[in-house]
Amino acid sequence: MAPNQPRSTDPAPSTAAAAASATHSARLGLVLGSVAVLFWSFGSSLIFLGARQAGAWPFVAIAALVGGGSQLIGWRLYRGGFRSAICLPWRLWAVSLPCFVLYGLVWPWALVNSSAKQVFGVSLINYLWPVLTVLFSAWWVPGARLKTRTVLATFLALAGLVCANLQHIRDLLAAGDSAGVSPVRRFLPYGLALLAAVTWAVYSTLLARWRDWARNYVTSPVGFLLTGSIACAITAFTGSMPAKLSAPGTLLIICYGAGPLAVGYLLWEIALSKAKVHTLSLLAAATPVLSTFLLCLFLRTLPGPELIIAALLVGGGVLLSARE
Repeated sequence: MAPNQPRSTDPAPSTAAAAASATHSARLGLVLGSVAVLFWSFGSSLIFLGARQAGAWPFVAIAALVGGGSQLIGWRLYRGGFRSAICLPWRLWAVSLPCFVLYGLVWPWALVNSSAKQVFGVSLINYLWPVLTVLFSAWWVPGARLKTRTVLATFLALAGLVCANLQHIRDLLAAGDSAGVSPVRRFLPYGLALLAAVTWAVYSTLLARWRDWARNYVTSPVGFLLTGSIACAITAFTGSMPAKLSAPGTLLIICYGAGPLAVGYLLWEIALSKAKVHTLSLLAAATPVLSTFLLCLFLRTLPGPELIIAALLVGGGVLLSARE
C-alpha cells in the first residue's frame, strides 16, 4: 500500500457478510414468530370448543399426536433428517421437554375446567407468558437484564387480568357457595392457567439461553409425542374415550393439531434460534387481544368494555416489556 493512500474504512467482506446474514436471520425469525402468534391466537377457541366435543383428554391425545407427527414430517423436509428432532442433548430432555409436556397437559385442562364466562380471563392469564419470558430472561439469558419497563409491564399485565376477572375474584373471596360450586373448583382454571404461563415462559427462556442447541435441535415433535402418549394413558385409565367422535369434534382436533400445535410451535422454536427473545415477545403482544376477540367470535358473544380493556392492558404489558 502506498504511504499516502488512505486506509479503507469499509468492513472486511467476511464481517459484512456475517452482519448481513445475521440481519436476514433475525428478519426471518420475526416473520416465523408472527405466523406462530397468528396460529396460536386460535388455540384457546379450538381447545375450549373441541374438548367439549371429543372430551378433554382424547382431544389432547389425538391433537398432540397429530401435531408431533406433522412436525416430524416438516422437520424432515426442513433439515433432511429426524436425528436432530430425536437425539437431543440431555439438558433439553431433562429441563426443556418436561416444561413443554407440562404446558401441553395443563393448558387444555385449564380451558376445559372453565365456564363460558371464565374462559376469557383464564385465556388472558395464560398470556402472561411473554411478560414472564422477558422477566426470566433477565436472570437466565446472557446479555439480558431487568429494566424498569419490565416491572411496569408486569403490573400493567396484572392490572389487565384483575380487570378481566374482577367479578370472579369477588366470587372467590365471597363467603358461602351460592353457585353450588366449591371455591377450589372455581379457582382451579386460574391456577392451571398460571402454571401454564410459568412453564411456557421457562421453556422459552431456556431455549433463548441455549440458542446454539435450539438452532440445531427441535424439541416440540418429541414433546408433542410424549404429551399425546401421556394423554392417551390418562384417557385409557379414566375410560373417557368416546365411542364415536362427532364430525365437528374431529374437525376441531385436526385443526388444532395441524395448526397451532404443528405449525405454531415449530415456527416458534425456529424463530427463537434466529431472533431476540425480547423482540419475539413484542410480537406476542398481539396474541391475548386476537385470542380474546376470536373467543368472542366463536362463542357468539360481544366483549364487554372490561374485557376489551383487559386484553389491551395485557397486550400493552407485553409490548412494553419487549421494547428494546
